[in-house]
Amino acid sequence: MNEEKNKENVRQKSGVVTIEKRRFPRFNVDLPMKYSEVKVRKKQGGIAHDASEGGLLVYMQEKFPIGTKLKIEVFFSHGFKLTPIKAQAEIVWADIRGPEDWGEYKYGLKFINIGKDAFEKLRWLLDSLAA
Repeated sequence: MNEEKNKENVRQKSGVVTIEKRRFPRFNVDLPMKYSEVKVRKKQGGIAHDASEGGLLVYMQEKFPIGTKLKIEVFFSHGFKLTPIKAQAEIVWADIRGPEDWGEYKYGLKFINIGKDAFEKLRWLLDSLAA
């Protein structure tokens, strides 16, 4: 009888455990953005697909190598106006193709320079998504 109880306890405690390795939680956003390489003035359009306090998953039209530094502006509505979050980010990973309507290339960006005002806007946006 004790053996049956022990087997039952083992079955109840077994299972799959997933551990989130990300430092910051991610939120789906699908927001318009503009970007350019740090030393280039011409801006291109893209889509920020998800966001966290540490960076973004984005879809862009251009192919860039990992390590490329970008100036970015991500736009979201705050009340009745479109508000930009401006920052500098670095491409930390790349995938060759995203969904066709979002752009050709999928990238993971890490914020490398984000001002206090921009960071507060980002936190407000993420907090509003978490609620």
